[in-house]
Amino acid sequence: MLKDMAISYIESELKYGEERKLYHFNCAETLLCACNDTYNLGLDNKVFKAIVPFGGGFYSEKACGALTGAIAALGIMFSEDKPTSNDKLKEITRRWVKVFEDEFGSTECKDIKKTHRDEVTGCGLVMIRAAELFEKEIRESQSI
Repeated sequence: MLKDMAISYIESELKYGEERKLYHFNCAETLLCACNDTYNLGLDNKVFKAIVPFGGGFYSEKACGALTGAIAALGIMFSEDKPTSNDKLKEITRRWVKVFEDEFGSTECKDIKKTHRDEVTGCGLVMIRAAELFEKEIRESQSI
C-alpha cells in the first residue's frame, strides 16, 4: 500500500537519532520513492536526486512537494512515447491536482503548512494523506 510505504520513508530517519536530519526524505522525495516502491517504477538514484529540490515547494514554499512528487510519478507511469498528445496523462494529472487542492485547500506549500503542519511530525500527515489520495486516484484512473 502506498500509504504504508510513505510512512516507512517518513519514519526511516528516526533510527539515526541526533543525525536524523542527514537521512531526511522531504515531501517530494517521499511521494516519489513510495510510488517507485509501490508501483515498481524502476527509478534510479539520479531521478531521486532530481526530485529533491521540489521539496518544501521548490525550497520557496510554492507548489507542495507532496503534490509535485506524485505528479512526477504520474509522468513516469502514464506518459507515452512520442509522438503522442498524452491525453490520459493530462486527464489524470488534472484530476490529481483537483483532488489534492480540494483536500488541502491549496496547492501551495506555504498555505498548507499553516493549517496542516505540526511541530512534531512536520508535514508527515500531509504526505500520508497525499499518498492515500494518490493511491485512490491511481485505482480510479484504470477506467480512464
